[in-house]
Amino acid sequence: MLGIRLHPQDHMSRPPTTLTHHWNITAGYRSPDGVRKKVYLVNDLFPGPTIECRSGDRLVIHVTNSLDSREGVSIHWHGLGMRNAINMDGAVGFTQCAIATDKTFVYDFVVDLEQAGTFWWHAHSQVERGDGMYGGLVVHKPVDFKSEGKGPGYKDEVLFLVGDWYHRSAEEVLGWYTSVRGFGNEPVPDSMLINGRGTFDCSMAAPARPVECVNIGRNQFPGLLTPDLMNTTTRLRLVNVGSLAGFTIQISSAKLTPLTVDSGFSITGAAPDSVGIIYPGERVDLLLTWDDTSPATSPRLHISLDPEHYTNSALRPNQSFPMFPVSSNIPTPPPSPASMIRNHFDLSSATSRHPISLPEAAQQTILLYTKTQKLSISANHPQGFMNRTSWSPQSAPLLSLPRSAWDENQLIPYIPSDAWVDIVINNLDDGSHPFHLHGYSFYVLASHRSENGWGSYNPYSTSGASSIAPVMNLRNPVKKDTVSVPRRGYVVIRLKADNEGIWMLHCHVLFHQGSGMAMGIHVGGDERHAGVDLGAREFCESA
Repeated sequence: MLGIRLHPQDHMSRPPTTLTHHWNITAGYRSPDGVRKKVYLVNDLFPGPTIECRSGDRLVIHVTNSLDSREGVSIHWHGLGMRNAINMDGAVGFTQCAIATDKTFVYDFVVDLEQAGTFWWHAHSQVERGDGMYGGLVVHKPVDFKSEGKGPGYKDEVLFLVGDWYHRSAEEVLGWYTSVRGFGNEPVPDSMLINGRGTFDCSMAAPARPVECVNIGRNQFPGLLTPDLMNTTTRLRLVNVGSLAGFTIQISSAKLTPLTVDSGFSITGAAPDSVGIIYPGERVDLLLTWDDTSPATSPRLHISLDPEHYTNSALRPNQSFPMFPVSSNIPTPPPSPASMIRNHFDLSSATSRHPISLPEAAQQTILLYTKTQKLSISANHPQGFMNRTSWSPQSAPLLSLPRSAWDENQLIPYIPSDAWVDIVINNLDDGSHPFHLHGYSFYVLASHRSENGWGSYNPYSTSGASSIAPVMNLRNPVKKDTVSVPRRGYVVIRLKADNEGIWMLHCHVLFHQGSGMAMGIHVGGDERHAGVDLGAREFCESA
């Protein structure tokens, strides 16, 4: 089957241990949706290997860069707190230099005992994630079924890595997006993949951009699940591994009960027909239950891309994939976007399954504005900004430099240890921005999208529309590590600054991050950051 079958029984009842992996990064040509393209391979796999472990495990991953293109690489462990291991976070420019060709870096860290859920790993250097350098990472929660007297209520767990796909290299797409000829328009994807497979109609390829393409027949596409999972309850773990687009999902003849989001945080929700929008970097776990009546057609997974800015005639924004191996005598219905909103669960309105105890007010508030701008001082090349700063990495990571050596492209406010902090992120663009904060999960207290005007919120303002304070959810806010900031709107997030380090905060749209829509927070320790990480500096010098 195409779905990645997980093995919780191998991890949930054992004590913590050390798991060691050896990864060799290369590149090669593949045709994931019928179109030939050069992709990144980890141990000759695309997507890369799936890591399964349990809370408290120590992970030791030896990553060797065997690319012949002289590209540097790094790996980020998306959603993991990396407590006491910030130098293993994999963020080039913040925590490490890229791993040079023919060099090896050993990522060595312990998964927090309090963390369990659906995570993933991906490249965090340049835009290599967009060409396939990613994979799944599932942390199973330790459970003693004997003491609890019951199992989890489902038979199997299956991982789906879902995302948009470009037929050009991500570097080429970024070059177009940040050029004058791109006019700041979003680079629309060409296709969609699930666990590295998709179907592209070769006749839809743009004549001006020819591709080497072979149509994948209906009977050639594998089922997402094996037949033994039909009519059984299954936990689906979904990750949006794409570069730009959010998506909504539906499975015909089935219900999808939302269980958790991002790093395993429980949410409330009935069993709807469809769930979304899941933005790049976000995750959601769903309980798949089949309808009582046998379907007249073969069940299919329907995916509808968020229609915010898609004008690519080659892209089919609504696609479907067989849940089970296709039988030639069972009719297959086309995707039906209308059916996806009949009984829909909006992830942006999710709330915690359990009551939350939060302070009435934060001790510090950080006010941010994000926007893509074309300025004459930059020859009208589109750049992403956080407040008035467009980020770009220095030659050495910030972890290895005192604050006095950080340049003007680094927006890194300081937060004292253990302070409760509100971060207000205003989005001045006409498209949403999914923001990911390294090292932390946070509570989403408010989210707003405006249909008129800028829709901003400034807690320091005393007049005008931006001074109108939102109603903060302090009772049952959802907890996340990646949150979509609506177009011409804002989110208010709250966290307790209890994980010291210099942590990156950035838009997870790959080309927005690549054009500078990133910053960081400096939590605890000496504000001057005089005590630099010598190990990070030495690795840069050896590279």
